[in-house]
Amino acid sequence: MKRFLPLLSFVLTIQCSVLGVLQDKIPAPEFTFESLHIKQITFTDITLGVETSVSNPYPVSLPSSLLDMDLKIEGMKLSHVKTDLGAIEAKKTKSLPLEVKFTYKDLYELYKKFPNKPMLEVSAEGKMKVPIPKQWQLMGKDSLEFPFVQKKEIPAVLPDVEIRNFKILMPTESEILSASNTDALANTATSFLKGLLGGSKSPTTSAAKAGLSGLNLNLKTEFDFVFSNKAASSFNLTDLKYNLQLAGENFLNGTPKEIISSGKESTVKVSNEFPITSIGTSLYKTIQSKEALYQLKGDSGFIVPNLRENIPFSYEKKGKFQW
Repeated sequence: MKRFLPLLSFVLTIQCSVLGVLQDKIPAPEFTFESLHIKQITFTDITLGVETSVSNPYPVSLPSSLLDMDLKIEGMKLSHVKTDLGAIEAKKTKSLPLEVKFTYKDLYELYKKFPNKPMLEVSAEGKMKVPIPKQWQLMGKDSLEFPFVQKKEIPAVLPDVEIRNFKILMPTESEILSASNTDALANTATSFLKGLLGGSKSPTTSAAKAGLSGLNLNLKTEFDFVFSNKAASSFNLTDLKYNLQLAGENFLNGTPKEIISSGKESTVKVSNEFPITSIGTSLYKTIQSKEALYQLKGDSGFIVPNLRENIPFSYEKKGKFQW
């Protein structure tokens, strides 16, 4: 028995050494956490993009890639993700993207807790589990786990928008005359515009528009979109595009002539024009009443001084305003 124990110890040592050598020679999957980034900001939520990848060194596909992750903001757990990101083909590296949304309802308590903190720390903490094909398993190990911790700062944002300083400018007499072929057409246009912009009685829209055939006159409009942030981060917009509907009719779309950013507010200066002949019945009544139901939507970039990136910002809002 005394002779057997040293022999057993020697055999186990040799076996472990052989297994160690084999393990070093057998390839293993590789996991990379590539990025945790802000994918989009809207009026309702912030979308984070999680980019990971797994490299499969085997000549057979791996059936799954299991992600188990907690997302925390300033140490407070807000989301838990447990999902299979799918199979990985043989001898391939597969990108495994994932999106996670935080609504402002989720973030509101954090904003109250850190009212003056413009940037909040997000951490992604968890593990990726990748199975090992049976023929490459050693010592009963059927999978590999890759722990990770990734951190990212996101701006504290609770955005909103208002339409201010709205006006449609009455064309001058010379502008109306130059756009008209005859004095009669100029008189019809003047009557139509006084009814539209001056509040005076005028023919029905359809009758008036029928009399405006051949008039090549655009109405100029000026107004501001004022985007504001009710949380602590600054709010600087760039490359903004907009589409504005009034009373359910397309009114204007385009890009602004100027964006003035100041702290937590960005004022978008709009100066545009539209053909007088494009005014339908609903839009006519809306302009005449100086009160409008509107739908505003578009896209912009959102620049945060602390981050070296231009974050996509998509916005949409319905409301009512007066001028």
